[in-house]
Amino acid sequence: MSQQLKVKVSDKAEGIVEKDIQNNVFNRRELYIKIYHIGSGTPSRKEIISALSAIYGAKEDLIVVKDIETVYGGGISYVRVNIYKNKEDLEKIEPKHLIGRDTGQKVKKGGKNAAKQG
Repeated sequence: MSQQLKVKVSDKAEGIVEKDIQNNVFNRRELYIKIYHIGSGTPSRKEIISALSAIYGAKEDLIVVKDIETVYGGGISYVRVNIYKNKEDLEKIEPKHLIGRDTGQKVKKGGKNAAKQG
């Protein structure tokens, strides 16, 4: 296996890309990253997205953080990220609430008024 890529998320958090999969079926790159942030909180989605955007040269709105799992008290988080090649594929595949979460937009979820949002 080739050398693992290092990702500097912030002054207090840095990680390594454990898996980098090119998924041609969905026209995206799938990353599995282990982030070390010992002594500080879990890095935000925005911090992770901006760090990956700088490294991979992808637009921030084409990067979706699928999930962040933090080991309790350990200062280590496991992050799953998809980087799309275009906006159309991203919008077809990813759930709307994840797209809105990463860009800071508020997306109305279920409930009786959800159908009215148009």
